[in-house]
Amino acid sequence: MIRIHIFLVFLLLPLTMRSQEDICIGKKYSLYSTVLQEERNYWIHLPDNYEGDTTQRYQVIYLLDGDSFFHSVVGISQTFTTVKGKHLPPSIIVGVLNVDRTRDLTPTASAAGRDGKITPGSPPQGGGSESFSRFLTEELRGIIDSSYRTNGQNMLIGHSYSGLFTLNTFLRHTELFDTYLAIDPSLWWDQGKLSQEAASLIEGKDFAGKSLYIGVASKKRTDRVDIHLNKVNHLLQEILPQAENLRFFSKSFPEENHGTVAIPGIYDGIKQLFGK
Repeated sequence: MIRIHIFLVFLLLPLTMRSQEDICIGKKYSLYSTVLQEERNYWIHLPDNYEGDTTQRYQVIYLLDGDSFFHSVVGISQTFTTVKGKHLPPSIIVGVLNVDRTRDLTPTASAAGRDGKITPGSPPQGGGSESFSRFLTEELRGIIDSSYRTNGQNMLIGHSYSGLFTLNTFLRHTELFDTYLAIDPSLWWDQGKLSQEAASLIEGKDFAGKSLYIGVASKKRTDRVDIHLNKVNHLLQEILPQAENLRFFSKSFPEENHGTVAIPGIYDGIKQLFGK
């Protein structure tokens, strides 16, 4: 009886194997960054028809915190590029993985906490966003543009510290990307310094051809004091409406907190930025 069972297992195994197929949404790559002096990992998703139509060129979405949101953003892009009345053109998605978020994504070194206060003896941290920006736009983008059929249109997506990096890039180096999507950017950083500098950074600048979306988790916290919402509201209500020729969208998410707002924010941001 045992021999019969073993025989049946081996007989049916090929049939079982033929019915299985992997689902693949991307590939993993790495490069050594001479700017950052370290190995950096990134993931790539190509549009479904990339190999089938070799004449088409594509915009590139640079997704920060790729290790957290790559799968979700690929799913969102699939929805918006395939449904009737689609919002998003087929895009190459580059998920950039993290090494040290505080170091790479913050524009200034700071010892201040979310409440704006500095604990005596706390050492300043962060401030490496300029170097990370060079890695992203000079080294990584060079590889992407030379390896794939890109069309020169680039989008940047970030949440939390990555949202702060996205806004800082938009304000200081507007020319680097065409579309910016920032979800709950950590504007409390360095006692809200970026929010305070924003007015002078947009003064006299023409934002023609640029688009910006900011999503905010507005559910109030009771467990700590946080200057974040005040800084975000100042930027949304008083500063950005003055930006000349900017396509600007924003949305408040009162049912979401900082940890849950990323996916609904990215979904709504893409819908608004590319809606017809």
